[in-house]
Amino acid sequence: MKHNTRTQTSPTLRRLAGLSHAHSENSFDAHCTYAELRRLFMSKGLNFACMTEHIEFLAQADIDRIVRQCREASDDEFLFIPGIEMDCWVVYFLGILDPKVDFTDNRTIYESLKSQSRLCVLSHPIKARFDYPDWIIADCHAVEVMNNKHDGRFYFRPQSETLLRRVRRVRPEVVPVVGMDFHMPEQLCDVHIRLTQEGPLDANFILGEIGAGRTEFFAGDKRLTDIGAAARAFRRARIHLMDFCRFANRTIGKSGIRIPRNIRRPLSRFLEGG
Repeated sequence: MKHNTRTQTSPTLRRLAGLSHAHSENSFDAHCTYAELRRLFMSKGLNFACMTEHIEFLAQADIDRIVRQCREASDDEFLFIPGIEMDCWVVYFLGILDPKVDFTDNRTIYESLKSQSRLCVLSHPIKARFDYPDWIIADCHAVEVMNNKHDGRFYFRPQSETLLRRVRRVRPEVVPVVGMDFHMPEQLCDVHIRLTQEGPLDANFILGEIGAGRTEFFAGDKRLTDIGAAARAFRRARIHLMDFCRFANRTIGKSGIRIPRNIRRPLSRFLEGG
């Protein structure tokens, strides 16, 4: 079903809320359609989603389809902003518009997407061990200081905040962003981005505001930066506990012992703050 029913009247200006880092069935490890994502995200009161479809197993026709589907699933109530994630470089690109990608190798794919997108974001830095080459740092516009899949739903990961400070010593204009890393409905949470200025439901406006750092990060109705020092320390301790338990689970798994799924899943949700 198409939702591209935008009118030609003056756009409504409002305070917009949305999320970054989401995957649809166009990614190899996700299953939701754009129609399903639209219903889920709107149920959380969100107005936009910055998509980050995995480049793995995609061809040019697939990328063209992603851009088209984002456009068709958007209207005056909800906006999908197309984007592509490259796990090999641990980055994603937001705001791609009909890009022509050179698939010769990973570097040419990167260069193609960089030149035809609005924002380059260092995604889930824990997967890069918080260490990026200088040429990627020179291109990035934002650092994902909180990734709900890898960092939980508590607070900004301290190592990612340290990475942001390190990047800002070279490029002061780089901003923080939070990403949900959504793949399936059970990963939906109340952590989201709110723009600080009113504006139209328009990709250029939204990405411009994100890129300028005119954003606030919320968990439900609680602004994360309003959390007190003691609560921040407690939430960061839970991130360390989550990391330790994940390490222990991997270690146990290597020994051949398998924790039953009906125990592992609820424990995982508890550790990640779900």
